[in-house]
Amino acid sequence: MRLQEKFDALKKDGHGALIGYITLGDPTPEKSYEIARSLIDSDSVDVLELGIPFSDPIADGPVIQAAVDRSLKAGMNTDIAFEIAGRLEKKVPIVYLTYYNIVLQRGVEQFAADCSKSGVSGLIIADLPFEESAEVKKACAAHGVDYINIVTPNTSAERMKMILKDASGFVYVVSNMGVTGAHAQLPSGVKETIRRAIENSGDVPVAVGFGISSPGHVRALMDMGAFGAIVGSAIVDRIGKGASNSELREFVSSLKAATRAEYPEIKGIQAT
Repeated sequence: MRLQEKFDALKKDGHGALIGYITLGDPTPEKSYEIARSLIDSDSVDVLELGIPFSDPIADGPVIQAAVDRSLKAGMNTDIAFEIAGRLEKKVPIVYLTYYNIVLQRGVEQFAADCSKSGVSGLIIADLPFEESAEVKKACAAHGVDYINIVTPNTSAERMKMILKDASGFVYVVSNMGVTGAHAQLPSGVKETIRRAIENSGDVPVAVGFGISSPGHVRALMDMGAFGAIVGSAIVDRIGKGASNSELREFVSSLKAATRAEYPEIKGIQAT
C-alpha cells in the first residue's frame, strides 16, 4: 500500500495517522517479523516504520541503541530486512528508517529497487543531509518509493522551504533537538515547528516524532495541526522489557484512539 492511498483514506474518515516504529531484528529477526505482523493486524498502526539497524545510530537514544545492539547480536542484516519486509502483508504502508552507510553499502539504486520489490513504500535516512540526498531521491522516485524529508525546530525558514519544495510521502518533523527517546512532556516550541512545516509542505502530510510516548502526546499533536504522530522508543522499550504481542497491540490501540475525535474535523484534517 502506498502512503498517499492510506492518508487519503484517513482523511476521508476524519482522523490522523499513527506511525509506529520497531527495530528489525529485535529481539531476534523472526520475533521482530512476528511483532511487525501483529502490529499490522492490530488495525491501530496506520504506517509501520521498520528500522534497519546500523552500528553507529547517532540519531537514536539509549532505548533504540539497546535495540540495535540486540538486533545486531542476533544476526540482523539488510538482506534479512528485505526478506522480512517482503513477507509482511501490506495492509498498511511500510517505511524503512536507516542510516546512509546501509544504503551506500548495498548501492543506492539497488537499495531503492529492493524497496520497491519488497513492497516498502517509503525511506527515511536519519543522517543524510538534504544537500547530499539528490542521488537517493532520484533512485527512490524511479522505483516508486517516497523519500521522506526531515525538518527540525532549528531549520531556518529559507532552508525549510527548500527541503519541503519536493516533499513526498510525509514530512518528518523532529519535535526537539537531540536523540530519540520518550519524554514526559512535548517541547514548548513544537507547535510553531508544525505550523512552519505545514506552511511549506503543500499537500504532503506532516507527522511528528521524537519523544512521542502517550495518547496525551498524540492528541496534543492532532490539536496542534499535525496529521500524524510517530511513536518509536515507547514501543521499542516495551519490546525490550519483554511485552507480549497482545500488550503491544493494547498500547498502540490507546495511541490510535487519540488520533480520532468525537467531532468530524480535526485541525489540519478536513473530513469529506
